[in-house]
Amino acid sequence: MTLAAPEPAISTQPDASLIGALRAHGVRHLAVAEPAAPYSAVESTSLIAHLADHPDPRLREALIPLFLRQPELADQTPGLVDRLPPLAANVLRHFYTAAVYLQRFWLSTLRMHLGGFPLLPDYFGRAHYGLPGPDDRFGEAGLRGLARLYTDKTGLDWLSVYESMMNLFLQQLNLEQRHHG
Repeated sequence: MTLAAPEPAISTQPDASLIGALRAHGVRHLAVAEPAAPYSAVESTSLIAHLADHPDPRLREALIPLFLRQPELADQTPGLVDRLPPLAANVLRHFYTAAVYLQRFWLSTLRMHLGGFPLLPDYFGRAHYGLPGPDDRFGEAGLRGLARLYTDKTGLDWLSVYESMMNLFLQQLNLEQRHHG
């Protein structure tokens, strides 16, 4: 998977609190169009639920780097999927599963930037989607299978979406490393 320079994602003011909460969780690739008042804290379960149910695809897709940056949030996912409306539950399952496979695929690079962290458990890949396990071909088999499933449903090139999210996240990590170290 190759990484290309992305366009910066800018969102509007009503999303400022979600973007602020993402920034507090270390996900900084989104920005608001205008400076906002100080962000209020958003509890992580609420943040995940709001992202999964958000109409803006950029905010829904931010679930991927959120789980990569904060893998300890994974334990909230199965219970939250059970409590969300069906469409939001599907979004959460989808992007959590993408994060599981991407974490395995980019494990060495992520560990260089983030140090040690727990691996995201495979809650949905095999059980819900019938995909290969996350360690099969370093997550690539499952990621490609997940992309095919959603491409067949929507007509979108989901593999490109996952690569774009990973590109944004790795660029953020590279910038942070240059700035702090």
